[in-house]
Amino acid sequence: MKSTILILLFAIAAVAGVFTFNWGPVDGDFSVLEIQSKGAVVKTICPEDGLFPESAEVIEAYFVIPDGCIGCGICVNQCPVDAIVMTEENIAYIDPELCINCGLCASACPTSTIELLAEDECALYGVDAEGNAELLQEGFEVE
Repeated sequence: MKSTILILLFAIAAVAGVFTFNWGPVDGDFSVLEIQSKGAVVKTICPEDGLFPESAEVIEAYFVIPDGCIGCGICVNQCPVDAIVMTEENIAYIDPELCINCGLCASACPTSTIELLAEDECALYGVDAEGNAELLQEGFEVE
């Protein structure tokens, strides 16, 4: 029975997509760029040869809205592929590379702060060496 459920979950995961976000050249003294959704960092982009790329791929996966997570760990126990860990700040983190988009974590979350990434709710931030984030762009040209 458990193997049948896992097969179904992996079949669901096969429909997960990848968003390609595009933006123009980035001006500013930033250490990294971040694509964020509702306060959650869903992708960190490092400079290449001193310049930031003008696009990035982001996996469509579930993510945790940090301000709503109460650190109960229920989602960790529900995940069939161990894609969720608790951070040092006691906030759940879902690894998009491991997430199979089954939604069990979102269903179990008592605060409803686990959501499936939506491309229209993402924004680009520049983050300086001190960790200060500056909004660079809301809304993306998506391929």
